[in-house]
Order: sequence, then structure tokens, then C-alpha cells
Amino acid sequence: MDNFVRKFSIYADGEPVAGYGHVYLNGREAVGLYPMPYTLRLWNLPEDQYLLLSRARYLSVEHEGSVLAAGDVADVFRYLTGEGTVTAVCFSLGLKLWEASVSLSLEAGKTVSETVQAILSASGTGISLLNFSGPDPLVLRGQAIFGRAAESLSLSLSAACARGYLVPAGLCVLPESDQPVSMVISEEDMLAAPEFPSGDLAVLRLKVAGWPIGKKIEVRWQERTFTGIVTERLVDADNQSGPWYSEVLVEMRSGER
Repeated sequence: MDNFVRKFSIYADGEPVAGYGHVYLNGREAVGLYPMPYTLRLWNLPEDQYLLLSRARYLSVEHEGSVLAAGDVADVFRYLTGEGTVTAVCFSLGLKLWEASVSLSLEAGKTVSETVQAILSASGTGISLLNFSGPDPLVLRGQAIFGRAAESLSLSLSAACARGYLVPAGLCVLPESDQPVSMVISEEDMLAAPEFPSGDLAVLRLKVAGWPIGKKIEVRWQERTFTGIVTERLVDADNQSGPWYSEVLVEMRSGER
């Protein structure tokens, strides 16, 4: 038997969800602006709590104060199983931005960061640009931008060799250039030895936590140390006897396998 504390805190539009027993969270997110859904399943939820979820626009799932998954609610439905009624909630942090459309013209001489801010403003989503590190080149020609907001942002960021990704507070930018280490992952955080599917990628199976994507980390496993950028995070967490782990994909920058 494992010694994990299998406990969730669930909030629908900021209001705590209560009255559940068995809960299972599964999904992943990655650097980029394509929406990647999480699914939260709750068994035998009281009717008032089902109604709370069915009306919610935003869902957040936490574990010991760490946000495991959050985003705009795409769908809520129920189905019957041998263990009772299951309420399933599908949600994604990038859904609102993906569904938004923009149509705007910008004069020549705007920087990439100014273009990104203009697209976000035109999207009507209320999402703000949180950071913009790395090169911020000028766009020498006028721009006519039309289509999905998320695709327009990705195209604009590519001019700065950068990638965008969302966190609950807004839009972050991952530059191609190097960045300082923001977190150290040690052997105590890992549930298994690192795996290396290719020469520049590492997969880490970790304890359940809201490991941040888009950040440079240092990994220490036994006598080996390497650094890299977390580009994907998966959560597979059942509060009873099912799986309980996180996985991250790391683009390796230095160190040895």
C-alpha cells in the first residue's frame, strides 16, 4: 500500500465542490496554445453539487495547495456504472482562447510583444500577457490578422522564435534563448528512474503536484544531473486505489543521461 495523501480540493467558479467520495483526474497540458482537455470524474455526487458543476464556467482541481489542473468547462455529463452515477467534467485552460476569433489591422513598426497584446485585447477573453522575455523584434510591415486568436498568437510569436502557453493567470512566453533554473527536482520527488526516449528528451514520473510547464528545471538523479525545459505535464490521479502520479516531458539543455 502506498503512503500518498490522496486528497483533492475542487472549485467550480471559485466555490468548493463537496459531497463526493471517489474522484479521478486525468489529462495533460503542454507548451503551445492548442487546448488539451482534462477530465474529472466524480462518483455518486449529490444533485446540488452536480448542478453546481453543470452551471460552472471555470474549474480548478488542487492537491495540498498546488493547482493540478484548471480551465474553462467544455462539457458536463453523467452516466451509470456498476459503482453508481459518474459525473464527468471536461475542461481546458486553452478553450476560451481557441474559440475566440480576431480581426484587426496593425501598422508597421509594432514589436512582437505589442502584436501579442493587441491580439489578446481583440480576443475579448480577458487574458493578459504575463511576461515576454527574449528577443522582441519589430514587424516591419503592416499586419492584417484574422482567424482564431490562438493560431494568430502562435504565428506572431514564431517571428520571435518563441512559444506561448497558458497558466491560470494569463499568457506566458517561452523564448528559444536560455533561461535560469527555476526549480530543482531531486530523487525524493521521483517515483521511478528518468527515461530517455531520445537524445534530447527525458520523461520524469513524479509525485502528484502542479509541476509548472515552460520552466527550466534541474534534475538530480543519483550521480547524474541535467537541466531542461518542462514542455508537457500529465496528471493521472485517482483518490482511491487507482493511479496516482504526474509525468513531465523535459527538453534537455545540458547534463548527462
